[in-house]
Amino acid sequence: MTVRRRDLVRSLGVGVLGAGLLSACGNMPVRGRGGRRRTTTTAPEPTKLEEPDATLVIGQIGASYGRMGKAEDAIRIAIDEARIDVNSRWKGLFGNEISILGREVMTEPGQDLAPIIEDLADRGATVVITSIDEESLIGAMPTFVERGMAVVDLMSSGMTVRDAEVQTANLLVRLSPNERTLAAWYAEMALDGGGDRGGTAGHVALISEDTAQGRSLAYELQQRLQPNNGKLVSEQFYAPGDFGDVGARVKKVLKKPPALLVLNGGAEAAPFLSALYKATLDEGQRPKIEIPTRLSPGSVIDFSREPIAKDLAPECLTKATAFEPGAALTADHENMMLRQSREFLRTGYGYSQHGYDAVMMICLAAQHALSVEGTAIAAGLPAILTGSEKCTDYEMCRSHLRQGLSGKDRTTIAYNGRMGAVELGPQADIRTGELREYSWTEANVLAPGNATGFEDPGA
Repeated sequence: MTVRRRDLVRSLGVGVLGAGLLSACGNMPVRGRGGRRRTTTTAPEPTKLEEPDATLVIGQIGASYGRMGKAEDAIRIAIDEARIDVNSRWKGLFGNEISILGREVMTEPGQDLAPIIEDLADRGATVVITSIDEESLIGAMPTFVERGMAVVDLMSSGMTVRDAEVQTANLLVRLSPNERTLAAWYAEMALDGGGDRGGTAGHVALISEDTAQGRSLAYELQQRLQPNNGKLVSEQFYAPGDFGDVGARVKKVLKKPPALLVLNGGAEAAPFLSALYKATLDEGQRPKIEIPTRLSPGSVIDFSREPIAKDLAPECLTKATAFEPGAALTADHENMMLRQSREFLRTGYGYSQHGYDAVMMICLAAQHALSVEGTAIAAGLPAILTGSEKCTDYEMCRSHLRQGLSGKDRTTIAYNGRMGAVELGPQADIRTGELREYSWTEANVLAPGNATGFEDPGA
């Protein structure tokens, strides 16, 4: 029998309609093989994402000695100001105020931190902000890992912390440019330097505190210089706080003048550079040799305000530049710090941006992960820096993350805080970020810092 086209279309229409009706009845019983009835089910609904009813507890460990001691007050104040902002301005996290436990401060190198870490964990801390030296951080990591605590370190930069035998279990994030980054920066300056009044291009003299960080800098400098026909022409190490014979150190530098002098220390930089400058003057009191010098964050001091000012030669710091990690200081940040102490006008604001941002980043990582567990926060920290929605404060960033909870796709954020825009590399060291370069006038007055970008060449 011939099937007419009109009958075929009508039968197909009924079939499609019937299928549609059946699919609309999610649990409608239908007959399977053998005439038995079975029940169809709809696809499961995705689990609704909700904020936990949990309190974030943050521990903190600092140090009062060495390069850490200079930044201790600034970091302590910035962390507390961040806590106040989160709780008072922005109503905490997950409906609860965050808790930042009292600051533990190391008073000497080699202190056993395990009992302190255990106590912080027992009091509910799942993440700790540290500003301690490399050896102390390495010694503390096994206890942090055992207790599943995330660690955000503000200051350490030595590469020994990232040696293969140092097991961090991906719980450690570092917010300062590492020595690989700094060595590449210095090496480029030295290789491009030299000239009539300077030393041989690519030659570098290093004077440094004898610490893991200082030794790491020396090693990384050698790795950068040697393949490019550069070299360290002299290395001088000294115990922190004991610079030794200034005159002897000056003679050693001038024995083979470098294209760049790197002085990795603190306030001792000024009297040394004054002596070096005087040693280069000719009969007409003009320098015969001019050696560009790079100083570390510990030397970012307005020496014209220091008691030593009267003993410093005019112009002795004009060939020196120093740096502090972080973007250009905003008026809000400076005012926040100066309300607590006018001394920051003299000592600078080093690492205070890092202390403030560490608190914000931890809170945002917890919001991103919907958890206050240390492992979840550590995993969330890289994610909140490189997402699609750029935001500059905690409330703006949290708003984006919360809006994403009600949508089909999770919203991602790129927090751009007091430090500026940063990204983390594969080992959770800073891959890209900003730092401020400082110089001094002929009267040894510290000039305002200029922000510039950096990138880790090995990340």
